[in-house]
Amino acid sequence: MCAEDRNLPCPLFPREVPRLEDFGGSGEALASPDAGQEAAKPEPVPQPVRPPGRRRFFTAASEVALLEAIPWAFDRYVGRYDYAFISTDTVRENFRQGFGLDSDTFTVNQSSHPYHGSLFFNAARENGYGYWEAGAFTLAGSLIWECCMENTRPSSNDLVNTTFGGMTRGEVAHRISSMILDNQATGTNRVIREIAAGIINPAALLNRLLRGEAFKQFDNAADRFPTLVVLSTDLGYRRYTGDSPHPDQWIASVSFLYGDPFDGAINRPFDSFYVGIDASSPGGVLFTRIEERGILKGWELTDKTDRVRHIFGFAQEYEYLNNASQVFGAQIFSAGLISKYDIRPGVLALTDASLMVFPLAGIRTVDFENPDAGRHYDYAPGGGVRVAGRVYLKAREILALGYGVAWAHTVNGLSTNNTLQFFRGVARLPIYGPVGVGAGYSWYSRKTTYPGFFEPRKTQGEWRAFVNAAFAFR
Repeated sequence: MCAEDRNLPCPLFPREVPRLEDFGGSGEALASPDAGQEAAKPEPVPQPVRPPGRRRFFTAASEVALLEAIPWAFDRYVGRYDYAFISTDTVRENFRQGFGLDSDTFTVNQSSHPYHGSLFFNAARENGYGYWEAGAFTLAGSLIWECCMENTRPSSNDLVNTTFGGMTRGEVAHRISSMILDNQATGTNRVIREIAAGIINPAALLNRLLRGEAFKQFDNAADRFPTLVVLSTDLGYRRYTGDSPHPDQWIASVSFLYGDPFDGAINRPFDSFYVGIDASSPGGVLFTRIEERGILKGWELTDKTDRVRHIFGFAQEYEYLNNASQVFGAQIFSAGLISKYDIRPGVLALTDASLMVFPLAGIRTVDFENPDAGRHYDYAPGGGVRVAGRVYLKAREILALGYGVAWAHTVNGLSTNNTLQFFRGVARLPIYGPVGVGAGYSWYSRKTTYPGFFEPRKTQGEWRAFVNAAFAFR
């Protein structure tokens, strides 16, 4: 239940949720500071994340078909876009040409396609299929769209972004909507929950309406909530350093942590994941950062009672950055070590070191359209390394530092190679209850090489100051 003695709101979490113990900050892992001294707990038995029950293949396949037909019909009969005029001849020609790289806008390829993929994914996920099985539906949906629903050459970049981006974004939506829904709720509370979950995960609302679950009272799934939920929000001001047409902006950041990998949440894909979003204005772009990162599988390398613990794991990620030096979008796979250090009672530190690869990243390199590719950005596979550290005081993040570097070799575009770097540092000071204040500095860099001309390194720095509110639910 909510911690009523602390006068803290708990609007979306009903009585099944354990006591609101402490306030936590943003981060990719958080554990109780006393966990190192506790007796080892038995390994939890994985339970199926909602929805339970049998697999409904024909329902899932029919919904995937609808997700092909509805956007195509809109493009063909409302938008009357050239690419939507299809026939058996266009399908035959698509198979003859094979896969290439398209010239769609950065937003369409790196944002719209992952969202479309998430709808394919949850058409299966909400009909009883697991993560990898729903991923197969996502791949099938993407292949059908590429080969048959447009009269243009099938796109490798769309296949990557729709499939992998759809899996990442779809599972995040599935898990969050499952927390919001409450099968025991009634009246206005029930309506609000169904609509809120449906906005995040439209497939959940559709299938609950089809099965009548949106109106029935029945038991909630045993694994409706993870071991830990942390929501942290920053609202304040940031100042760009360097050349920027809008150096002064307001900034709103949301960080959401689902699951605690140091409390057994590493058995199934996305038992623990992190979402980070930055929005700002003015500047022409509302969202300047979207990160979604989920652990696919992890292994504890130490004893649960040790003061220093290590987990090795694989993760899948969606990343989007849009600032003066980096316009970057990619589906990422990473492997690395997460470590937890119990420094003293009430104080702990977490570190994260990982290697990452991305099969095909979109990177904006020039301000003019490439006459060959028809785009302002290039496509490049690559990889990199990333390290991060966080310090927590009584389960609240007070300090965070992170650095990463990625190298990408262009396979389609004007550039030859790109080296991308970032550094982020932030400090937070708790003031009263969930409220605190903080300040941070971020730095981004892009060094691009071209076969025909030289471009100096592009960098952007920013200072920010903000008010923070953070809530942790165990």
